[in-house]
Amino acid sequence: MARAPRNPVSVKTTTAGEKAARSRPAVARALDRGPLPGYYGYALRIAQVAVFENFARVVGKLADRMGELTPGRFSLLTLLKANPGINQTALSRAVGLDKSTLTPALDQLERKGLILRERTPQDRRTYALRLSSAGEEYLAELTRKVEQHEKNIVAALSPAERAALIRLLKKVAKSLGSEAIE
Repeated sequence: MARAPRNPVSVKTTTAGEKAARSRPAVARALDRGPLPGYYGYALRIAQVAVFENFARVVGKLADRMGELTPGRFSLLTLLKANPGINQTALSRAVGLDKSTLTPALDQLERKGLILRERTPQDRRTYALRLSSAGEEYLAELTRKVEQHEKNIVAALSPAERAALIRLLKKVAKSLGSEAIE
């Protein structure tokens, strides 16, 4: 009976110089981002990530107490304070989200005891939304933190640049069909 030929296994020995080269940290090379830096969407996304990170840092323990506190949740609470009794459809338009995306956020705020949903007498399928007293207190505390966060966002901008930034961001949103912009 013939035996199958053996596959020779080569054993590579490692020299001391090769071991030393592997133990040194790799030299970071500049990352080529290709055309991304010239894309408006990319620049907006990078800015958004930085804004969200600063929000989490500044808000800190208040976010821990609430869980999943985002700038969007802050917007919801602020709109509910300013518009007690607003329905979900109007609120979804105001924040630029569809109702199916908004519902889980409202569910969370309700579970945390920050908002109240009450059936409207005119249409039993519709809820009127408002802040609870705990929501009012929480929003007051949160607003103080968010004001510091807002200062951080525009710290490097002059007053004229700040006004221009708001104007241009609104113009971009409106040109893309957002109903959430005034």
